[in-house]
Amino acid sequence: MADATPQLKRKAEEAPSQKKSKKQRQAEESKHTPSTPVVQSTPKSQSTPVVKNGSESSSKKPSIAQRKKDKKSGTILNEEVKDGGKQTDSKELQASTPASAKKSKIKTPSKWTMSPAQGGWFLPTDPIFSRDEKFIILANLKSLQVYAAETSTLANVLSIGSTGFLTAYALSSTKPNQVYVADSNGLITLWDWVAGSKVGRWDIGATVRTMTVITQPESNEDLVYCHEAGKNHIINVHALRTKAQESKTELKQVLKASSPIYGIQVLLQGKYVIVTCADSIMVAKRVKLSKTALQDFEYVWRELKFSKRITTFNAYLREPQPTSKGKKPAQDQRDVLDIAVGDESGVIFLFEDMLRTFAAIESNQKGNKSKSDDAESLRPKRFHWHRDAVGAVKWSLDGNYLVSGGDETVLTIWQLATGKPQHLPHLTAAIERIVVSPSGSAYAVTLANNSVIVLSTTELEAKTNIVGIQSRRVDLEQSSSDKASLDVFNSVPMTISPKAPNELLLSVPSSQWRQRAAGLRPEPYLQTFDLANHRAKSRQALTRNNATDVNMAPEGGRILEPSVQLLQVSHDGEWLATVDEWVPPEADTGYLNEGIPEFNQEERLRRREVYLKIWQWDAQNDQWRLEARIDAPHFFENVCGNGRVFDLVADPTAAGFATVGDDRVVRVWRPKTRLRDGIVVRGADEDGLVTWSLDRSIEISDKLDDLEGSQQSLIPQTSRLAFSTDGSVLAAAISWASESDPGVTHLIDTTTATIRRSMTEIDVTALSGLAIIGRHLIAIANSITVWDMVVDQLVYCIPINTSGIDPFQRSPLVRLATNELDGTFAVALPQFDKNESSNNKWKNSLTKVLILDPQSQDALWSHTTPCITLALISRKGERGYIALDSTSCIKTISPRTGTHQLPTPPPEESSDLLRTYAVEEEREEEQAESGILRSLVLDDLSQDIEDEKAVINQQSLQDVLDNGAVPPPPQGLFSAVLALVGNASKAAA
Repeated sequence: MADATPQLKRKAEEAPSQKKSKKQRQAEESKHTPSTPVVQSTPKSQSTPVVKNGSESSSKKPSIAQRKKDKKSGTILNEEVKDGGKQTDSKELQASTPASAKKSKIKTPSKWTMSPAQGGWFLPTDPIFSRDEKFIILANLKSLQVYAAETSTLANVLSIGSTGFLTAYALSSTKPNQVYVADSNGLITLWDWVAGSKVGRWDIGATVRTMTVITQPESNEDLVYCHEAGKNHIINVHALRTKAQESKTELKQVLKASSPIYGIQVLLQGKYVIVTCADSIMVAKRVKLSKTALQDFEYVWRELKFSKRITTFNAYLREPQPTSKGKKPAQDQRDVLDIAVGDESGVIFLFEDMLRTFAAIESNQKGNKSKSDDAESLRPKRFHWHRDAVGAVKWSLDGNYLVSGGDETVLTIWQLATGKPQHLPHLTAAIERIVVSPSGSAYAVTLANNSVIVLSTTELEAKTNIVGIQSRRVDLEQSSSDKASLDVFNSVPMTISPKAPNELLLSVPSSQWRQRAAGLRPEPYLQTFDLANHRAKSRQALTRNNATDVNMAPEGGRILEPSVQLLQVSHDGEWLATVDEWVPPEADTGYLNEGIPEFNQEERLRRREVYLKIWQWDAQNDQWRLEARIDAPHFFENVCGNGRVFDLVADPTAAGFATVGDDRVVRVWRPKTRLRDGIVVRGADEDGLVTWSLDRSIEISDKLDDLEGSQQSLIPQTSRLAFSTDGSVLAAAISWASESDPGVTHLIDTTTATIRRSMTEIDVTALSGLAIIGRHLIAIANSITVWDMVVDQLVYCIPINTSGIDPFQRSPLVRLATNELDGTFAVALPQFDKNESSNNKWKNSLTKVLILDPQSQDALWSHTTPCITLALISRKGERGYIALDSTSCIKTISPRTGTHQLPTPPPEESSDLLRTYAVEEEREEEQAESGILRSLVLDDLSQDIEDEKAVINQQSLQDVLDNGAVPPPPQGLFSAVLALVGNASKAAA
């Protein structure tokens, strides 16, 4: 040990000097590293002109690094964070007093965090092909997404940031690798979608709804036509220029309308502009063709009125035709403009040579200043095959065909020479958008189930299939009525299989067509979404559906599919249980009408169909295989009616599921090996076949005391179930329809199928959720109640206050999830702001998410996020939760990583890589020195530690492990810890 002591002393003396030199090196690197790389940001003071009322100005913006720093300080001071908050919050925090700054250093950041939104529906705009057709550009509310056409995989994501949402986008006409993106903050950003960098950004001060880009005549620069919505609907032409360009940013208004604008198409470098409104189409022609300056863009407008609502349109400009035989100068050649218009009745109107028609009208109406005409008086051609509104119509590249689609899930190709249609039937959903590729060899079709397929024009076979999250989407228009505004926010069945913890299983509708606001739609399909790879894996039917069957009744009404109400996976991921329900529509039960509305409704509900289905995972075919169907699991024998199933839970320890229904009976279903004459019946795979049947049945009385005088039975409002971790206890809570009755919670022994305890101490009047964590029972009703089942007493009770909604309306909208790994539970509470000035009942909808511990009523984490949470589940095999909101976005809630965890995260910026490479040479130098020390010190030091207890200062150890932003090299870290242990041993001696 005498030889090792000087070595330890030298290492202890070298440690402070190494630490000091390392900090100096980091300071020098940060000094030479630019804080805002040019490819990542475009400061407004350099190349971001701000357009306001046609004038150009510049304003200074902080760098990206500074904004990140401000944002970080904001999250430290605010325990409750609200998504979509303004960036000015961080500035206000910076301008706080010194006392508050000192407090911010003391407070620690939140221990939980919510990930950025993943998924979401694609915007209702045309997909964009790249010039070489190798990529397809789509967008959702938060990002622009670039997909590879050959593999249908996501190649790049361009995020607009945390504030605002994306509203429109269009490809540059002069530079095919650039795209203009407009957001709700009034900003237009020019992206290089190949490099993933920003080229420029302009503040136009208005929300752009529709955007199209052309090339300015006699130049190589873009002109952006924007429909800007506000009190009026305006079409402005923007010349958006950066400092690198010689020309300046300009603005020219070409149209101001009072009615909403739904589409814009610009032809021949701005010579013609076609605009569609609700029931009219306006066609404009530029008058000063010889002048190419933006301020000289003047248009003459002509309007066509329609008797029905316009749903889609597309214009086609044919090659200029000479006015007479022989060659004529170019100025004598006239343009031929054809327009196809689809309306809500399913008719496609074809207006041929509109310019000649307008000229004839103007010559016949000399002296008449009216610029409006009746569309049907022009006698257009009519193509009528669609029975519903036309979803999309497009011209082929050669102008000989029209391609249309709608709610029939059929792609229709019209041959204009003969007027005959050709059909491609049985697409997976209604057609919303059609785009012809630049070469004309493919069609990109946007479907109403949040998917885009690319079809070849020759074989009509799918070459690309891009699928997003297809869960229920809630639009603002769906909240116009009281009933629909609440039903559309009901829970979406969602779960995770233990066999694949990164894959979500959720029920989805077959189609969600934007042309029809249908309220709450049936959800007959199961979608599997891969969270790790950001893509949909599969989709299969769980109920009967109308994918290939006729979906229209003889009277013209739609045939509705059954809807999956509940979804659970067994503890081993081998079995899937689903509950689907179908109720006859009111229009089909007119024969039951006896003049009493209550009686009619009761008779209709008695004819509901309810099925409990058990599916087994088929690994060979990678899908779920139906093993058993139990008809009417909760049947009313006295009235011969099918009761609802309120809840479905899986046994956490064995194969089995429990249900509770309208009949106030808890039933446990388990599999049994199928026997024939005492011999196991085997299937094709030589495994023994099983039969699912009722294992236990526990009837729950509506009276706790049999001697109660009242003989009137109570009607259950809802009921919830919860298994304990070991499966020995099954809790069942029932909320009655009467507000005066607080409800009851029963604790059932699963072994004997008997009720061991009935509790009325817990108020479950407006029951939303029930769960068991360890020894604690959690009930969510008018309050968050935690009950200790061992000592049989209340732990705590937190009242629930939600704005804009009463407790009984709130009951089906509150979500509850538990995580056994960390012993926490999460609650999602809806909040609504009433809209007094609009037809829509709700102006704004939010969700407050709480993470709580059963032993403490103080929330571990609180967060307010926009939109209503439709599903909330815990992650499998790890801490945290997964939430699905009403915009079909998925967010992950997880605890933050501790400061002393050693796994190194992947580098986020190129500067981190530069620092990593800079210390490589130091590692080699230190390795030679520390290798000699290790052999000399380890043996003697281990003997010394066994004889003497070394006391290490925790602060000193933290300084060694957390030494600045850059983690130290492993060899240097080992030497520093070794020196620290040596000093502690020396002090102990």
